[in-house]
Amino acid sequence: MTDSLTITDACAERLHELLAAERAAGPQAGLRVDVVPGGCSGYQYRLALDEWHPDDVVVEHDGVRVFTALENVPFIRGAAIDHRPDGFHIDNPNVVYGCGCGNSFQLREDAATAV
Repeated sequence: MTDSLTITDACAERLHELLAAERAAGPQAGLRVDVVPGGCSGYQYRLALDEWHPDDVVVEHDGVRVFTALENVPFIRGAAIDHRPDGFHIDNPNVVYGCGCGNSFQLREDAATAV
């Protein structure tokens, strides 16, 4: 999935901090990025520290892992995940509209089939 998702250095640094602070985090832990139906625009990201699963697609950067289920890959292809003072941000070229509250978004109609 290396062509599907980019992790910035700031994101990797924050993940290192979070994983170090999470006592229950095992050696396969990382940040899970899911795209789920919801919100006023149709989709939302769900981010959580989680353990890697054998069917996940994984991106590694600077010793941290970001993973997602295979069915999410078309929705986040080409996206970049960053960390800023107010939290994690995903710059996703597949998003055509974001709602005013910033919690949900609408994807391109062809995002699920885009290569």
